[in-house]
Amino acid sequence: MNSARKVKQYLPALIWYLQRRGRGNRCVVIAVRSREICGVDRRCGLALYRLMTAPAAQGLARRHKRGVYLRERSALDKVLTMLRGQI
Repeated sequence: MNSARKVKQYLPALIWYLQRRGRGNRCVVIAVRSREICGVDRRCGLALYRLMTAPAAQGLARRHKRGVYLRERSALDKVLTMLRGQI
């Protein structure tokens, strides 16, 4: 299985996670934790790292620490459309 297929395998879980976390109006920043999406699956963690680097390069997210990315709630729609475009 090549790396592009591995990334696309975990993409729906990331989109669902972002939609679920984006529903609340409580805070300005959304923390995306790979452990909540993947558990201890290392392949999933690596795939999420690859998926998160594209929005981080465009300034829509930033890496807080290992396995944790911060996204602003205002940029959530842009990030979701970008991720849906990769499907």
